Amino acid sequence: MILQYADKDLRDYLRENFKNLQLIDKLRMAEETAQGLRFLHTKNIVHGDLNSRNILIHNKQIKITDFDVSRQINGVSTLPCTDIKGMPAYIDPQCFKDLKYDKKSEIYSLGVILWEISSGQPPFKSLTSLEIILNAQVLDEFREIPAENTPLRYIELYQKCWDKDPSIRPEIFLIIKTLNELQIQFRDCTRLEKPLPGYY
Repeated sequence: MILQYADKDLRDYLRENFKNLQLIDKLRMAEETAQGLRFLHTKNIVHGDLNSRNILIHNKQIKITDFDVSRQINGVSTLPCTDIKGMPAYIDPQCFKDLKYDKKSEIYSLGVILWEISSGQPPFKSLTSLEIILNAQVLDEFREIPAENTPLRYIELYQKCWDKDPSIRPEIFLIIKTLNELQIQFRDCTRLEKPLPGYY
């Protein structure tokens, strides 16, 4: 895969531009990230290291990159977690317990990225990788708290994505549908000069 020149990875882009981003910008970035993951999953590929350092922004468009540990999962539903190398803050805690990694594991990672887009901060930035792993193994609900001025429906979406029960995590198509609906709702409220309902 040939990548165009990318301006920034998502983490650096948020750090430098977050104060100037409108809600519609964040929703668009979230949806484009989900679309990238959808493309992989429809090809039965798991990325294996989905985090904000591996999401590049070029001309304000999202591109998922770094496929060094990506795997085709045709014929199998899971991969051993020993094949997964990544940042612990984005790895499904179930992976540390049962050593299985699948598409639902990446929905968890996507949920963390959706939170990061809404907050402008890396997840658990004050903790070391080891501290994150230990907390994830002991605490079922070890998650970041919502950022202020975030639509409740968006919060509910990423919280479902990182639910401790993988069966509750939504399918990628439903995530994209919800993000599309939020963008339409935002545009309608802006056009009618009405506040977007349901903020944290």
